[in-house]
Amino acid sequence: MHILPLLLSHAVVFPQQPNIYLEVVGNNDSAQNWAFFAPHENELVANQYLAKQIVDKGGVFVVLRQKGKRLIVLDIDDKKVTIDPNRIFTKHGRITNLTKLNPNINQQPTLIHKAEQRAAKLSQFVLNALSGKKPPKTIIALHNNSNGYEDDGKNGIGDVSITRYQKKLTDGAKYLIDISNGQYDEDDLYFLTDKNDFVTTRNHGWNAVLQNPNVAFDPEEDDGSLSVYAEMKGYRYINVEAERITDGVGEDHLSVQTKMIDFTFSLLEK
Repeated sequence: MHILPLLLSHAVVFPQQPNIYLEVVGNNDSAQNWAFFAPHENELVANQYLAKQIVDKGGVFVVLRQKGKRLIVLDIDDKKVTIDPNRIFTKHGRITNLTKLNPNINQQPTLIHKAEQRAAKLSQFVLNALSGKKPPKTIIALHNNSNGYEDDGKNGIGDVSITRYQKKLTDGAKYLIDISNGQYDEDDLYFLTDKNDFVTTRNHGWNAVLQNPNVAFDPEEDDGSLSVYAEMKGYRYINVEAERITDGVGEDHLSVQTKMIDFTFSLLEK
């Protein structure tokens, strides 16, 4: 399934596993110094809107695709190994996520090694698509989440929420440094690495989370995510996060996420 079949987009197949591919809208060698990435194929509330903006404004938008699911399945020696595609950008994160999502893989060191190597190549495949002749200054991720969060006392089912982030910061989470609780639904938020972006976003009334730059140096905070990788490499990172319907629960916050995308472009075009 393509994002915009009537507009300019093309597929790039992952050489090591052809059932994984990238759908690419725009041009990573355009004059614009930004790249958008959607790692989870089933989180697609505002994908079409963003694709249209990329065609109009420049830059590149890359969607990782396999079978329409959130997780990627690696085919290793006739075995199926699952990994979260937003946990593939560091070796520590890849191994941690593989052991988390695949019971008993710890007893198969050869399988872990081969799966980690495949995931490392997938990571580089994605990063190459986001970069043209030179890496972009800013990487923007597009995510959707479920309504609320588990154990919130309101029948929430997700794990991303500005309320949950505030609770984590209060409880001493080391990967966070600041939170802004704005005027929008708790599930609609920005996750940021740049302090100036955080201040601007906060001043415009958005929910915003500022990542602690120390995640780049603390192995305990290295989860392999693109935000951690961006911190390590010095990229400016913006995650545009909004609610979607999950198992019949919640709503697709399309109108809010489109506004968030527009606001993101206002940050990029300063």
